[in-house]
Amino acid sequence: MDILCIVGNIIRRRTKIIEASNGNILVVKNLKKYFPNYKGFLQRVFNYTKAVDDVSFFIKKGETVGLVGESGSGKTTVGRCIVRLYDPTDGSVEFNIDGNMINLPKVPKKKMKSIRRHFQMLFQDPYSSLSPRMKVVDIITESLAIHNIGTKK
Repeated sequence: MDILCIVGNIIRRRTKIIEASNGNILVVKNLKKYFPNYKGFLQRVFNYTKAVDDVSFFIKKGETVGLVGESGSGKTTVGRCIVRLYDPTDGSVEFNIDGNMINLPKVPKKKMKSIRRHFQMLFQDPYSSLSPRMKVVDIITESLAIHNIGTKK
């Protein structure tokens, strides 16, 4: 099973995106995520906050990638768009599953559960991502149990 780890912080690359035949497991092209700002009694959209604006990169099988940037620069938003916790405003996120490039923003939400077993977000700060009420073994095995992977051993 391929595991995509977005550890805390990606060097933003302005390079030509190489096609999937060259061993890419993830290709992100022109990713954008804008959040609406509401105003007034009727809560109408009056403008947008550009959290992520035109991010492109690729990850080859076996690579480990880190997203690096200032606080509030959109690192977590990029990760959430990749794993579809947020729907991107524009752009594509293609993930290679068994040789087929799947454009994740086009996948219906109901089918994402079976696809999510192939990747996971990891956060750099364990104090904000790990629950002090759970044992470490329970935290680690939680996602395995959700996707029916492995045995209780």
